[in-house]
Amino acid sequence: MPDMSRQNRTSELKSRVLSAALARFTESGIARTNVGDILKDADCSVGSLYHHFGNKEGIAEALFIGGLQQFNQNLLDALLSHRKAEPGVKAIVTWLCQWVTEQPQLAAYMLSREIKLSEEAKQEMREIDQSFRESLTAWFAPRIESGELKNLHFNVYVPLISGATLEYSRMWLSGRYSRSPATVSDVMAEAAWQSVRES
Repeated sequence: MPDMSRQNRTSELKSRVLSAALARFTESGIARTNVGDILKDADCSVGSLYHHFGNKEGIAEALFIGGLQQFNQNLLDALLSHRKAEPGVKAIVTWLCQWVTEQPQLAAYMLSREIKLSEEAKQEMREIDQSFRESLTAWFAPRIESGELKNLHFNVYVPLISGATLEYSRMWLSGRYSRSPATVSDVMAEAAWQSVRES
């Protein structure tokens, strides 16, 4: 039988490292973050860190990919609970606004575009994106066929639905806007719906 206590300790250690790294990366940037600071904050040995992540860049990749997987799954959970197009589209935007507001550090990290992925990580990202796209397509296609949504190229839907929200979020995360995305989610959701609904 697997040693569950050891697995739990490993999982807890990885979580501490990722949490410490996220705080440091969002405060100082990846390039200016010292591995020693992550080790101290996470109460982790050098050997353990390099065993599980390889190096600082490996931590950055694990944080980004893990964040993306969590993001995709939670967004799909919000979307797939709706059968009709309007509440589904609005649910995407509402959830996105709430996510940025509740997890500003992770959102800032995911939206920073600072991370440079290895070829291995890029391949994993492509697989994650493909799976996510397939799930979205499976939900959108019947609503397009039924006439609820405009018949657009699939790549157009993402910027139409989330583009304004992401731009507002970047402004808020940078301190240029004072009102959180959650406070404007209704406006953003309605605008997104109007941009893709079939009139």
